Amino acid sequence: MTIYLFDFDDTITRLPYEDSLLYMMKEESLDPTLGFRPIKRTKKDYDNAVKRNDGPIFLLSNRVEPLKNELQNILKIFGYKFDDYYLIDGEDRHKGNRIKKILKKYPGCTSIKYWEDKDKWIDAVTETMEEYPDIKLEVIKTILTK
Repeated sequence: MTIYLFDFDDTITRLPYEDSLLYMMKEESLDPTLGFRPIKRTKKDYDNAVKRNDGPIFLLSNRVEPLKNELQNILKIFGYKFDDYYLIDGEDRHKGNRIKKILKKYPGCTSIKYWEDKDKWIDAVTETMEEYPDIKLEVIKTILTK
């Protein structure tokens, strides 16, 4: 089984403002009228994952759990619906730790496809996956152009 993991900010959609940890923890940061723009390549990959129907599709974002409803609303506007949402719940921001939780819940996983824009999280997830040598990791890096 393949698990599909998608980041949100600058992976599914371009941020219409500067990346700011404090602002992105506020409800207003997900107001659809701010001018979020979908990233077409990511949407195409998401649609292909849905068609393949060979594993769960999750959002793995560093948005906070209290913003889940607002996040779901903006994702719906862009045509996304995930099987589950792995957001920050508490103080632990490390995406690798959330992947460990996912793999504990889905022990039949043989591969992960992961869409992300930030090298920091790509490196962290790659390092985490070294603990799972039987699971293939494929990273699809989102590169934004001006």
